Amino acid sequence: MRTRSTHVIIDSQALRSNIRLIREHLPTSTAMMAMVKANAYGHGIIECSRIAVEEGIEYLGIAFASEGVQLRNAGVDANLLLMTPPEPEEIHAIIQHDIETIVCDEQAIQSLNHQAQQAGKIINVHLFIDTGMHRDGIMPEETLTIARTIQALQHVHFKGLCTHFATADSDDMSFMEQQLSLFQQCLQTLTDANLNPEMVHIGNSAALIRIPEHIGTLARPGLSIYGYSPVHEKMNALRPVLQLHSSVMSIRRIKKGESVSYGRSFIADADMNIATIPIGYGDGLFRSLTGKLQCIINGKLYPLVGNICMDECMVTLGDDSISIGSKVTFIGKDNGVQQSAEDIAMLLQTIPYEITTAISARVPRIIE
Repeated sequence: MRTRSTHVIIDSQALRSNIRLIREHLPTSTAMMAMVKANAYGHGIIECSRIAVEEGIEYLGIAFASEGVQLRNAGVDANLLLMTPPEPEEIHAIIQHDIETIVCDEQAIQSLNHQAQQAGKIINVHLFIDTGMHRDGIMPEETLTIARTIQALQHVHFKGLCTHFATADSDDMSFMEQQLSLFQQCLQTLTDANLNPEMVHIGNSAALIRIPEHIGTLARPGLSIYGYSPVHEKMNALRPVLQLHSSVMSIRRIKKGESVSYGRSFIADADMNIATIPIGYGDGLFRSLTGKLQCIINGKLYPLVGNICMDECMVTLGDDSISIGSKVTFIGKDNGVQQSAEDIAMLLQTIPYEITTAISARVPRIIE
């Protein structure tokens, strides 16, 4: 049951279509891991994970063990892979809930092995190589030493080798090619030593679109699953999954010279109708969109005016007559007029990831 007019609609058919489209783009030998971290990029981690599993996704990618616990508690029985280095506080949950994890240092590996031994379990680990992102991972020259350390332990299993591209979405692909070459050298070093990880993965959405034949045995799509391409070489059939709607809560007539919202940053240059919408920066509608953002009502774009508040924003209707309760669209389509997360991102010179992940948990997600 919906508890407020501001809500997100998740188009389940668009999500399914995107997953199938990406699958068709990949080599048949490449499995898929849907990145569902950060509440599935704002789309709803439980709902999207269930759909992904129904579509045959082999893995779900998370950033923190707490996300894995959330999925397990919701009854999601799938391979989970923690894609950030495990913190000491997370190791118990990783073991208890059978979460696979990347590893980036020997101390974490030994701790995982020790606690897994106490629990009578074996934990799958994926050795993460820093090929140039310089955020996580071991140095390439450590690959063989650390891999042998893992191999010698009884309660961690060397399942995967991976890295992450820093510039896969850049027009200049030269650094990505350098990273790929370095990663392939690390893999060859292991192969020469008869250490063969079951899984090899390096490809986010941008990489799997650009170089699907080189991303290994597991693809890691994130943004593309949710309907946006991070690169110019777009997959044209991708469909945005998320819509963000609200409704007109009240309307008032103000006179020329009167102001709207905090700080009186907007002064009316004529008499006009002002609609109040119950959505604000507490819901993820950034205050920095003040004076930039428009919304769609009855198939027409209307500008927001005055500073966006925590729980509300105001829209000028000019002299148009709009009914209280009319649907307001911030992301989505209404009567042929459309606005996407990408459009909003451009207003802030940022990326659509930031727009969708910012939609707060207090906004209900509705699956259609």
